[in-house]
Amino acid sequence: MTNGRMWPVGVSVILLATVAANIALYHVAGADPSFAIEPDYYAKAVAWDSTLAQAKRNAALGWRVSPSLDAYAPRTGAKLSVMLTDSAGAPIPGATVKVAALYNARAASILAATLAPSATGYETRLPIDHAGEWELRFDVTRGSDHFTSTTRIDAVASSDRRTQ
Repeated sequence: MTNGRMWPVGVSVILLATVAANIALYHVAGADPSFAIEPDYYAKAVAWDSTLAQAKRNAALGWRVSPSLDAYAPRTGAKLSVMLTDSAGAPIPGATVKVAALYNARAASILAATLAPSATGYETRLPIDHAGEWELRFDVTRGSDHFTSTTRIDAVASSDRRTQ
C-alpha cells in the first residue's frame, strides 16, 4: 500500500530535478562571455524596413569610414582613429561619430564610445585588452544626415607589433 502512495513524491522529485537542471544551465549559459545575443534583436527584426531604408541613405550619402587601430597595451587600451570622408574623398568635419566595438570571440561585451574631432579625423581610446578581430559599428550624424557602417579590424598587442 505504501508503494501506491509514493508516486506523487517521485513525480515531485523529477520535477524539482528538472527545475534545478534548468537553473544550472541558465547560470552556465549566462556566465559564458563567448555567448552573446544581439542587443534589441527583436526590435531590429520588426524594424527591418527602416534598416533597409538606412542602407539606402548610406549609399546615397556615399560616406566612407576608414578606421585604424593602434597596437594596444593591456592597461591603456588602444587609440582608434577614423577618417570620415564623403563620396569625393573629402574629409567631413563637424560630425558626431559613435562606435560600438565588440571582440568577436567575446561578443557579449560591447565597448561604446563617442569619438572626438582630431587633426586627422576623429579618435578615441578604447579599453581593448586582447588581440584578435573586432567588429566596429559606427553611427555618424551631421545635421540631418545619418550614416551607419560596420567594419572589422584586427587588434594587436604593442609587443606583438612586427615591422614590415
